[in-house]
Amino acid sequence: MTFINLVSLFLLYYLKRSAEPETFTPKIKSYFNYGMVLAGVLVVLTNTGLPPVYLYQFFSFVLVGAIIYFIVNTPSLEQHKNLAITPLPIIGVSLFRFLVKLYDEALYDSIESYIDAAGVFAFIWAVTMWVNHRKEIKERKLEQLIAKEKERQFHLAQEKKNELERLVNERTFEINQQKEELQEALDSLRSTQEQLIQQEKLASLGQLTAGIAHEIKNPLNFINNFSELSQDFLDEIEEELQKLPSSNEIENIKELLGDVKSNLGKIRHHGSRADGIVKSMLMHSRGGTGTKDPTDLNALIREYSNLAFHGMRANPNPINVDIALELDESLTKVDLNSEDFSRVILNLVKNAFDAMREKIAKEGNSYKAKVTLRTKDLGESVQIEVEDNGPGVPDEIKDKLLMPFFTTKKGTEGTGLGLSITHDIIKSHEGKLSIDSKVGEFTRFSIMIPKRKS
Repeated sequence: MTFINLVSLFLLYYLKRSAEPETFTPKIKSYFNYGMVLAGVLVVLTNTGLPPVYLYQFFSFVLVGAIIYFIVNTPSLEQHKNLAITPLPIIGVSLFRFLVKLYDEALYDSIESYIDAAGVFAFIWAVTMWVNHRKEIKERKLEQLIAKEKERQFHLAQEKKNELERLVNERTFEINQQKEELQEALDSLRSTQEQLIQQEKLASLGQLTAGIAHEIKNPLNFINNFSELSQDFLDEIEEELQKLPSSNEIENIKELLGDVKSNLGKIRHHGSRADGIVKSMLMHSRGGTGTKDPTDLNALIREYSNLAFHGMRANPNPINVDIALELDESLTKVDLNSEDFSRVILNLVKNAFDAMREKIAKEGNSYKAKVTLRTKDLGESVQIEVEDNGPGVPDEIKDKLLMPFFTTKKGTEGTGLGLSITHDIIKSHEGKLSIDSKVGEFTRFSIMIPKRKS
């Protein structure tokens, strides 16, 4: 029961420290102090064993319940509502333990090990939810900072633009005879300015990517470590079950434990994959290319084209599309950084889906969307093609597609980084990317990469 009171102390302390100064009145803050003192007193009373112990334990549940009720029903604490969910499993297990022990000590002794196991899982849940809550708070603060910085940059750019236009309008008549020379100088200035802005954006993006990747690694480590710890607990539970007489209930429990172990294995597998992706992001932000290993390119294309398809179908605006795989089955393994190159497949297939979605909106059901992925063994190199029968790309913007921050998508639907990052990954594999398209008929991205490390 000490743990429940510690939960109350933690919740009150966190709310008091994390809330904005104007969130609570002095009266409510004083209630926080009283609650912390009461939780501390209950810790002492429940550990000393002074009668009536059950009354002190009951007050412990009342206190933590009141705190959770306060968090859920206070509008100014909207962003902390996930915090109220975090300790619920621990409180539930503790309340169940309290009631069973109060009702029948013998029954409690017979199921104590199961209650302890449930408590372990409740603790793992609480730690995971707390990590997620902290991550959401940090992401929300980061989004607010980014929005403010974008607004500031926009105002600065607008002011500079207005000032430049004013100066140009004032001096247009005086320098009319020097118009051509001035135009050349102005074009050169704009080109230099765009290059500087682009370099600054790329540098900021690299720093932001590295920071986010480092933040993601912490919860990933928790996921991997706790899944491994949970498997150890399950092994211990199975050992304890072996000591019990065989029955249908025991067999059912063993089957459920087997399913849980299987799920934990999948969590560890995908957690390790995510950890590899984060490491790859860190290498990319530092200018590294990662490790290239012999990879089954056909299998990688099958997996990530399927992943892109199901991701598209899960979005709010899915489309019906046929994916055709024309893969050279004689193709041997290719030296790739599979984590990086999987992003190439995902980006190209996702771009094809987005383009065909626009064509479906214009032509309706008469248009049948199709994406074709091909591989071809060319001896020392391999060719990969991703072709769609979408709206095509006009010649005037074809050369701009691989530029950072250039996008054909409307509003905030695209960042303009997908194809730029794709091009960088292909270059890091010593490969080349070319684009062939005909407006209204097709777009084909063709990749050439060497099969072996040079």
